Amino acid sequence: MTFKPSPFVALQSAETRLINAMVGEQKAEWVLEIAPVTSPSPDIVGPRCRVLFNAAGFCWPFRAPFKALPLDTESVPALIVRHAWQPHRPCDLLDEAIRVLRPGGWLVSVSANPWHPAAWRELGREALWLPSWPQFQMLHARRALSLSTPGRNFWQGLVPGLTPILALRARKPSRPARIRPMPLRRPRFAAAPVAATQCRAA
Repeated sequence: MTFKPSPFVALQSAETRLINAMVGEQKAEWVLEIAPVTSPSPDIVGPRCRVLFNAAGFCWPFRAPFKALPLDTESVPALIVRHAWQPHRPCDLLDEAIRVLRPGGWLVSVSANPWHPAAWRELGREALWLPSWPQFQMLHARRALSLSTPGRNFWQGLVPGLTPILALRARKPSRPARIRPMPLRRPRFAAAPVAATQCRAA
């Protein structure tokens, strides 16, 4: 069976609302969005670049295999990864996304809820291949990302079929500042001329 990116048009309003709630609290110069070529982009505020993929790999604005995102390591301040966990995906894009993310940068991941009717209308029984909420969190936690999903979305994800979209926010750990040890040197005392004193011994 081949991998077919789904547009998820029915989930667009819920997705836009969730992403804006998560992105609005963060600060970044610009955001890189990684998404299926057939999926409409959410309406978010702020400068954004898009990288789209299809069944063969990244297809716009460049062509590249899934495991070789042609971006410099730690060059992206913030990321939105949308619907990358689809049925029969050849690989997980999360490793490449984390590689290009700067230390301290944030990541928002979005996936359809496999237990929601809207996902079943889009994918049919293949929706069962999508990660459930606990699996979705573990995919990020096992890569040493700090998860900071807002409370309401966290609890909604725990109830099967309650929300059509699973979304979480994570942060890549900052790199500790380098401290250069200062070389210790022996103190030098300047030799000063001794002034003659006018005091007389009693």
